Amino acid sequence: MIKDIVINLVKRHKTNDPFLIAEKYASIEIIHYPLPESVRGMYHYYKKNSLIYINSGLSQEEQRVVCAHELGHYFLHPKINILFLEKYTFISRNKLEQQANIFAAELLLPDQLFFTYEDYSYMEIALIENLPIQLVKLKCDLK
Repeated sequence: MIKDIVINLVKRHKTNDPFLIAEKYASIEIIHYPLPESVRGMYHYYKKNSLIYINSGLSQEEQRVVCAHELGHYFLHPKINILFLEKYTFISRNKLEQQANIFAAELLLPDQLFFTYEDYSYMEIALIENLPIQLVKLKCDLK
């Protein structure tokens, strides 16, 4: 189900860039803000508007991952407010966080990418794509 949502979004918007996808939705506002160091981002739903806060202290690559994760909350659980905490990022047992992580993995690591990196390790793919190794491992576990 999550993969189908992502495939349809990418097809509709002709991009897998989470920031460009978010721009297409009037109800989403992305706010870059200096959040506490332990908070990478958060999704907040309020009066038919969805706010995605992204810690402005993160690198551009990290902000892209956070945006993809928070977009997962928007599309999968739109009326639930959830924090994206650094210490829980890819190891949370929480079902909603895991679903948002799967959404981010599907969005940022399309299946066809793995044909290009057929003989590469998780670490090599993560370094080339500027993504956390945990996200690459998660995507590979989904395949």
